[in-house]
Amino acid sequence: MATAGVVSAEEALVAELELLGIRYLSRQTSYQAAQVRPPDRLLADLARQPAARVRQAIIAVLLAHPGYADSVPEALARLDAPEALTLRLFYTAAVLLQKRYAERLRPEVGDEWRWLLDRFSAEFGIPAGDTPLIRKLELLARAHGTRAGVTANWAGTYDNVARKLIRRWEMERQWGQKK
Repeated sequence: MATAGVVSAEEALVAELELLGIRYLSRQTSYQAAQVRPPDRLLADLARQPAARVRQAIIAVLLAHPGYADSVPEALARLDAPEALTLRLFYTAAVLLQKRYAERLRPEVGDEWRWLLDRFSAEFGIPAGDTPLIRKLELLARAHGTRAGVTANWAGTYDNVARKLIRRWEMERQWGQKK
């Protein structure tokens, strides 16, 4: 929780995400960001976040702003090994989810739309080609649990980020708030 004049790193990131149109994360304060940090710093700072909900927003950033993928190499250079692993895993999840939800994402992303390059799937043992997306997500989830040493429903976690992002955009359009 932020005190007068002091905003937590988490709250600052969530406020910046709002400026990027990623508004599904709850806020603890009324702090408003004036601008968004450069893409490489944003991705690196998200990967460093102790709060899982904020780390997972890497997926949302890449789905909403696929051009940010160009900054992944620079972001990786800013991170230690565990944080870089987090970024590579969530980047790969975004690649797969973009394919899964392309019909719903494309109109929301608009002129910024472009396919994310698959940079890391081979590293995580995900086959190229005609393997069903759901199977690829399951393989990524298994690799995530093994590499990060954290047992969780990773496939469900990845999918939940995409669904919350898209659902929020759809609700904002209904409310007349989507730009």
